[in-house]
Amino acid sequence: MNIKKHFLRILILTIIVSGVFYLSGGWDKLFNPSTIRAFGDLLVEFGVPPGSPIFSVINMKPGNEESHSVNVKNNGSVARYVAVKGLKTNGVGSVPFIESGLNLTISDGATDLYNDKLENFFDLSKNDNEYKLGIINPGQQQNYNFLVTFPASAGDEYQAKSVVFDLTFGVITGNDVVINEVFYNVDSKHGSDSPKDRNDKKLGLNNEWLELYNPTDKDISLKNWSLVDNSGIQSKINANKIIKAGSFLLVSKDASTWKYWDIKPAKDTLELGNQLGDGLDNNGDQLILKNATGVEVDRMGWGTGMVAGHSTERLTPGFDTNNSSDWTDRFPPTPGN
Repeated sequence: MNIKKHFLRILILTIIVSGVFYLSGGWDKLFNPSTIRAFGDLLVEFGVPPGSPIFSVINMKPGNEESHSVNVKNNGSVARYVAVKGLKTNGVGSVPFIESGLNLTISDGATDLYNDKLENFFDLSKNDNEYKLGIINPGQQQNYNFLVTFPASAGDEYQAKSVVFDLTFGVITGNDVVINEVFYNVDSKHGSDSPKDRNDKKLGLNNEWLELYNPTDKDISLKNWSLVDNSGIQSKINANKIIKAGSFLLVSKDASTWKYWDIKPAKDTLELGNQLGDGLDNNGDQLILKNATGVEVDRMGWGTGMVAGHSTERLTPGFDTNNSSDWTDRFPPTPGN
């Protein structure tokens, strides 16, 4: 009887272990620990054993190729513009180095994002420069394929040479506070002075708002900073308001605006005490952000066509190319995130 009980216990334990083993990915995951590395909010799975280089191009013959698939997930709460760098870590041979004869292609599936010499990719990666890949939204992931090719036309000068290199990922952001979202065409649902959803030039001035974002790794005081619109009127920030590193700050005339958005005025809101400029025009205006010394830090503008109740938002917080392509129509607006 005791033997039967002992056997039953072993059987139950075996079933439990087998189930855990199955769910964990079987032998492959058991003997090959996670290859995921974290780069800030990015979780990157390289598909190579931990501690191994991403690429080890050795004894390649003309016409040969080596490829690796890399999965990048945005584990943060905001959209990120993702970039990659190539870091040469080892190699055998002298000038001309083999990377001058190798081609690198980076693709996201159907589209080639990079197609050039590997040595040019290394050059792009120097001095903290990175190669831009694209935007990944919060919680989303993107698979990139890296293909190294040794052209069939390669000469004998590359024989017995090798190159070993790794890939590092990061996000592209600005180096100062930026305007991230603007709500200027106020609808009746979100403003006390907008009785009707009309596209008049001046409506909803009391409940317009904008969102600032600090993409840097340091807190920044906004005391004596200012916002200026087309009228030239400056809305000055008198309070010693701090915008935290990697954080948003909502700016409005007064705290009453946030009752329309179920937001409680707190450390992440700033009340100017007056309108933004002379009021933001629904049919075309601009906003300029200046620091305490009067230097322009950021600006954005708009024309006609914005639907009441919509906002204009930067596609990627902190990423600024000074082009209209940085912005998108947002409905519903997303103040504070």
